[in-house]
Amino acid sequence: MLRRRSFWIAAAAVAYTAFAALRASGGHGPAWLALVGLPLLLALGLRWVERPPRGEDRIDPAARSAAAVCLTGAAMLAAARSGPAGLALIALGNLGAAAAAMAALVGLARIAGLGGLLEPPPNTRRLDAVAFASLFWTVAVALPAVSAVAPERAADLDPLLVHYATSAASLGSLTVTLVAIARVRIARRLELGVADRVEAALLLTTTALAVGLAAAFVGVAPPESILPVTSAVAAVCVAFCTVAADAAQVSRALRGTLAVATLATPPALLAVYAVHQAPRGDLGLPGAPQSSVGVAVFGACALCALAGLAAPALARRFAPEGARWLGAFDAATRAAMNPEPEAALEAALSALREASDAGVAGQAPPALYLLSPPERVTVDRAGYARTEPAEVPARLIELAQLEPERVLRVEAAEAVEVRRPEVRPLLAWLAERDVGVVALVNDAEGPIGALAIPRARRASPMTLEEVSGLRAVADRLGAVIAVSAMLSGSRGREVAARREAEERAREVGRLERAVAQGAGRFRAIAALLARPARAAAYSPAARAALEQLERLGVGGGPVTLLTAPGIDAVAWGAVVHLTSPRAGGPLAIVDGAAPVPEGFAQAFAQARGAASARDEPAIEGPEGTPSALALWRDPDSSPIEAARGGTLLVLDAQALPSEVQSYLGAALPDDVGLVVAVPQTVDALAATGQLSERLADRLGDRAVALPSLSSRAEDLRALALDHLARIGVRLRGRPFGLDLRALQAVLDHPWPGNDAEMGAVLLRAALVAKGDVIGEKDLAAIGFAPPPEPSSGADSVRSEPRRARRRRADPRG
Repeated sequence: MLRRRSFWIAAAAVAYTAFAALRASGGHGPAWLALVGLPLLLALGLRWVERPPRGEDRIDPAARSAAAVCLTGAAMLAAARSGPAGLALIALGNLGAAAAAMAALVGLARIAGLGGLLEPPPNTRRLDAVAFASLFWTVAVALPAVSAVAPERAADLDPLLVHYATSAASLGSLTVTLVAIARVRIARRLELGVADRVEAALLLTTTALAVGLAAAFVGVAPPESILPVTSAVAAVCVAFCTVAADAAQVSRALRGTLAVATLATPPALLAVYAVHQAPRGDLGLPGAPQSSVGVAVFGACALCALAGLAAPALARRFAPEGARWLGAFDAATRAAMNPEPEAALEAALSALREASDAGVAGQAPPALYLLSPPERVTVDRAGYARTEPAEVPARLIELAQLEPERVLRVEAAEAVEVRRPEVRPLLAWLAERDVGVVALVNDAEGPIGALAIPRARRASPMTLEEVSGLRAVADRLGAVIAVSAMLSGSRGREVAARREAEERAREVGRLERAVAQGAGRFRAIAALLARPARAAAYSPAARAALEQLERLGVGGGPVTLLTAPGIDAVAWGAVVHLTSPRAGGPLAIVDGAAPVPEGFAQAFAQARGAASARDEPAIEGPEGTPSALALWRDPDSSPIEAARGGTLLVLDAQALPSEVQSYLGAALPDDVGLVVAVPQTVDALAATGQLSERLADRLGDRAVALPSLSSRAEDLRALALDHLARIGVRLRGRPFGLDLRALQAVLDHPWPGNDAEMGAVLLRAALVAKGDVIGEKDLAAIGFAPPPEPSSGADSVRSEPRRARRRRADPRG
């Protein structure tokens, strides 16, 4: 507050007026008090009209600014009246009264409503009343100001003109204020909060005018002195009504003020009149003692005190509908505090029914509509609850949700039925049931019901104070219904929870079995793929390679398979997968030499079709073909996604595009194992640029050289028979055999093509074989012949390893 320029401007205006009054009084009198105290009081008043630092502010900022100006004008008038009655001080006082009156009219035109169906009419926001009031006050300020500044020009003016102008301006301003208040009251009487504020402003202004006129009539003070004060007091009352945070509080304060004023004003005026007419201590009556004035003042004070004691009872009579519904809402709220939910509901509805029957006998009782199940709960005259099926229109709940305090009033709906046709069916539903107001009943999750109060023969609209009381009842009933539902449904929820827990347990068991079956299928497929590597692993080279692969597979890191031409790297990669922590997951195989990952291109095409259906752009390569990187990035076709929870086996990884290699090295998640098959070491391929540096770093030095057939002499017989068994079953339904001479030829062959060459040779031999045993002639028929026997010593030396291999492979030694 102290940092705002507006405050210092207002304080300076008040201080200037007080200083002028102090100077005019010669430095004596109450002007000192005005100079010191009024700026402090102004600071408190401006702080009160400020916007609150926290919470929602429903007051128009223009109304707050107008209230600040009104308080400043009233303080200027008070400061001017602290000095002698000079023309300059009269001008300053009239200027303050004018500012207060016109600011109050601005605030009256800027009263903010609470929203909902009703909107303020445009004519209520006009400032024409301010213009009219300014005409009166212009003359009242200009005459004393000109007379004080240029007395020679105003020498011919009658001094009474200043008093007449001041009195006329005050009365005119009060009249304009009353007319403006009446206009707003008529136009906005159905708006919650606005009607309360305007009603309070009207009654307070009328009371101030009546007191001022009565004081002037009995001669307490001259009209030119009392009427500007009356105008300023009325303006401050209007400003208070426009910016008070709680409109219901304004109504309560209004009732108390009216009650006190009604009871205390007559004795107070009589006492003032007695003192004014008997300045020497007597009342001017024959035989009256000199101390009778004191007795009269004491008696007036005693009567005012008694009036203060009787004021609350009278204030209740000023409440809307004679406080009938306010008392009923308070009683219903207290009754709903009963710890037994059913008893609390019956007692609350009974309290509301008593107020309803007090208005019109035989009318529809208050009802509580529940949404789930759709029911209508009422109480009879004996206080017993009655329940019947009934539904509430969904649109009624929606409209009530948007209204202030979540309370829908029939009069508000009727005011907008012309502009909003969707309200008419709801009005028909309400009229059929004689419902005047509907308050939503909510719990923590939203609306659960609606409390309907009968309309009966109510003449005045509901006030905000009544709506707030009804809101309190509805909130309490919401808590009661929630407790009742909790108690009544606890057993059912417990049974349902147990049933659901059993169903969940069965579902968990089913899913666990499904997961186990899926993992078993993955293991079975991987074991089938690994069979060629384990079927004939008798040689030291094969055993060493298997042990090394199993050890690396248990570690879970990337594994590099160094493969010679023709070696089946899939079988060895399957061995790594089966020994890894991800053995229960899938084994996704990608051939790096293929243009696109086989088995995944179709998935990409389907995903691209789905993207087209969703109007999403698909990433494609030249001529509409999918780019390799796009396939690897797309979650619907990426081999990495297919290998989630398992192992990704990449054959000929050096043949992948470089961007794919980099992406694979960077984007491989932790839940995917990686096995790559390459013809050379990782360092050699990276040095020649065939392998991405990022992928090479990811692979590291965990490499295993797969043994060639030339180093597996002990495995050749078992491998050949395994090939022939599978080929025979596929071709003729029974395994093929191999005679000794053909076996000798197989053992003597170096097999530079390894597994691929052996499989191709044996398949061609099986195709030309006549019987079930493949002989040397069948091998010769396909162009396969053992190498010639060496004749020289050197050849003998070179063939010595081959003869040793035959001896190791021959079971007869």
